[in-house]
Amino acid sequence: MAKIKTVFGWFGRVGTSILIIAFLMLGPFTFMPSLLNSQANINRVDSYRYQGILELWHIETFEGGSASRSSFLEKQAIAFEKENKGTYIVVKQMTIEQLKLNLQNNLKPNMLSFGIGVEDSFIDDLCKLDFEMTVRSDILQGGKFNNELLAMPYILGGYAFITQNNVQDTTVGKTGTGTVGSINPFKACASENIKVSFADNINFDTYNTYDKYLKGCYDNLLGTQRDVYRISNRVNKGMLSNVNYKFLSGYTDLVQYISIFKTTELEQEICKDFVKKLVSDEVQNKLANINLFSVLQNKKLYTDDIFGEMENCLNKTLKTENVFLNQSVINAEKDKYFKMVGAK
Repeated sequence: MAKIKTVFGWFGRVGTSILIIAFLMLGPFTFMPSLLNSQANINRVDSYRYQGILELWHIETFEGGSASRSSFLEKQAIAFEKENKGTYIVVKQMTIEQLKLNLQNNLKPNMLSFGIGVEDSFIDDLCKLDFEMTVRSDILQGGKFNNELLAMPYILGGYAFITQNNVQDTTVGKTGTGTVGSINPFKACASENIKVSFADNINFDTYNTYDKYLKGCYDNLLGTQRDVYRISNRVNKGMLSNVNYKFLSGYTDLVQYISIFKTTELEQEICKDFVKKLVSDEVQNKLANINLFSVLQNKKLYTDDIFGEMENCLNKTLKTENVFLNQSVINAEKDKYFKMVGAK
């Protein structure tokens, strides 16, 4: 028995020695290629079309849909970054006052997302958007300055007259509407020759007007797509009933635009690619997720629901304002159309 153990012990030692020798001889051929490949990846410098950070400043001058437009932009920026390695787009939301202060301090973005009311102090810094697109021509007019397209529309909104208890006549009861800011709901009424009996005090923004409507301060509400979403959401929850909507189809100034600032030629080209992405079918389809509307011709995002009806109205030819319009001109227009549509 002792001799058998000795023999097995000898074979074990010999076998172990053979394995060690084989590892030392074959190991480099087995593991070195993998190690060299890893080292190559570490030392490799990727060749990117552009490598850096681009700033997109986002300003909201009217209420949106069911979710944040800045969050919508951030999602599109992340998707764009995946397709353009090395490029990072930072979305910064700010007010008109913050924008003006930054511009006064000679701080400028690569791109600016904005609506009516921002005015034109930066217009000489903008690039001409001279590429092919399928955006509807009636809305494109709002982004032109001296017949050159300087701001691309990429989100559309609209107005609606909201009543209850089967009231169809807009002169029945008192109506509230948001008048603070740069949008002009009165002109939307004038575009369809609608007369409205407004409440004595309507000097509020759109959210506070909606809040006062819920509290019974107004009988009717002249609101935007944001109010349509809020009201229809309450109806679906059983919190409101007998609600009627009249969607206004002749006019809107609820358009979000995007412009590109003059920088290097390469940065401008990257920014143009991002703008093209925003007005692509792929991205425009996603506007249904935030209850807003497409700027593409005859684009259908909704089925036969309330937003489908509103979309059908907005797909008709629209008149809109120039997005660079001065606030003093906007205020004068609001006074003019308020007197025009106010029922006596």
